[in-house]
Amino acid sequence: MRWFSFGKEGARLPWGEWGRATRDPEDMLASIALGEAAYRRCARAAGLRPEEGAEGALTAFAHILHHMLDELDEDRVLELRYHLQEGWMRTEPWLWERPEEVLWPMGGDLRAELLALRHGLERAVGPELLRLAWSGMAASGRRMPLGPAALGTAVPLALLDRMLVEGIPPFLDEEERRGMAFLRSGLRLSDRASTEELAAALSAQALVLHKGGVHLDGRLGGGGWYTGKEVLEWRRKGLRSCCLLIPFRAMFLASVTGASGPLRVTFPD
Repeated sequence: MRWFSFGKEGARLPWGEWGRATRDPEDMLASIALGEAAYRRCARAAGLRPEEGAEGALTAFAHILHHMLDELDEDRVLELRYHLQEGWMRTEPWLWERPEEVLWPMGGDLRAELLALRHGLERAVGPELLRLAWSGMAASGRRMPLGPAALGTAVPLALLDRMLVEGIPPFLDEEERRGMAFLRSGLRLSDRASTEELAAALSAQALVLHKGGVHLDGRLGGGGWYTGKEVLEWRRKGLRSCCLLIPFRAMFLASVTGASGPLRVTFPD
């Protein structure tokens, strides 16, 4: 997949949708088109078919970003630009990496699938949910620290749940709220174990693999043995969530670029 280049024009995607979205950051339709283009490419890279419910989520993302730009004052924009251009190296080193770094197509080996699931949760799902929550709070006129990005998924998922329960941001229409609910439903990886519990076990290498199954020593009610089929379903849902949240990253970067100018990204020496 062709992804960001870093030339004289700053960080940019080599797609027509990027140019249209950055020319007018207030154009929600252009932002949605960029998200849809990124979503299709991510799904293709992951070996998955796009899902119908994704459209509502991408529309919600664009609406949130539209209002976020109206609420950011000059100091917050400068802080955001510093983070995206330089500070990212310390707080979220995955920010500018290619989607293929986490969108590994499924292969069936449980060891590889568990590693890939952990990688996707830590480098795409958790960080982008946190960015989405930050954007939603900003769009609602609320202040939330910019970073550092939380490791894992517990805090980002709790923030997403709070947004859904409290109706944050309040301006989303019914279709967009269904899109946000669609995003949340895809993040329920298991019927027994919470995603937070699975993510913590993956990060701690606390799973037992034996005879084609996986044992989780759950402390929150999700403990027990899981079949290989169940593990593959965790991975499939995690992969789909990555495919939906990485486009949000592209939409976010386009919004900031369009509103404040090209991003001149610094990389480690």
